[in-house]
Amino acid sequence: MNNKDGFTSAFLFRILVAGAALLLVACSEPARELPVNTRLGGDFTLTDHNGERFSLSSLNGEVVILFFGYTHCPDICPAVLARVSQVYRNLKEQGAADRVQPVFVTFDPERDTAEHLREYLPWFKADIIGLTGDVPAIQKVAEQYGVVFIKEDGDSGEADFTHSDYIYLLDQQGRVRKVYPADFNIDEVVADVKTLL
Repeated sequence: MNNKDGFTSAFLFRILVAGAALLLVACSEPARELPVNTRLGGDFTLTDHNGERFSLSSLNGEVVILFFGYTHCPDICPAVLARVSQVYRNLKEQGAADRVQPVFVTFDPERDTAEHLREYLPWFKADIIGLTGDVPAIQKVAEQYGVVFIKEDGDSGEADFTHSDYIYLLDQQGRVRKVYPADFNIDEVVADVKTLL
């Protein structure tokens, strides 16, 4: 082997070592901390799917995935429920769901009674807490989280809603840490939840 080959081999070796070191540093960097949203959120009390009074603060110590909708929604709400359920199941498979709680707040209390929520939500297999209440109480919670919903007459004669469809990630103190659109990336939410555990 001549000097030129030896120099090239040593140079390539140094590049490989430097690249590996950079890769290790990048992989070991702690996840970026999610900021606290001080404009949205806060504690509230509604009625859960068992007919009991339920306060969000009772979930302190758990990460909450909070979302709003109604069970008779023809498209967006069931799709969001399915995606949130997938997040929960992915976390469960990774052994990280013990302190994670999905919470669904309806804005259709006339049809989404506690009994109806108790029958409907288990289909999603994600231990979702369903919340209902009277319209003024639900409206107040919606305002706290910047949720907009407008009741309309549907084509079938039943009530329909035009509504915002954001998902809220709350930390173990009940503070909003991130807001996602309805078509959120499941892996992103899983990763974000794990930074709060």
